[in-house]
Amino acid sequence: MVSSDGLKAWFDYQLLFMGLAIVFICVMAVSSRLVAYLGTLPLADPTFALAVTGGGILVIFLLVVLAGLLNRERQ
Repeated sequence: MVSSDGLKAWFDYQLLFMGLAIVFICVMAVSSRLVAYLGTLPLADPTFALAVTGGGILVIFLLVVLAGLLNRERQ
């Protein structure tokens, strides 16, 4: 005989896997559209390269600041 708790746990895992599958399909659809859009951009343009470099430097700076805040001694 199958227990009620076992069925509830099985159902919870089924919901989890269904949710993960839906999220995976959505991410794949969005990434496909994003790649198609990026294919139309002039990626060799120096202005675009400068914007990407600036964004990367900003992200690195924010990560360093966040790491410093998280590693501070608590007083």
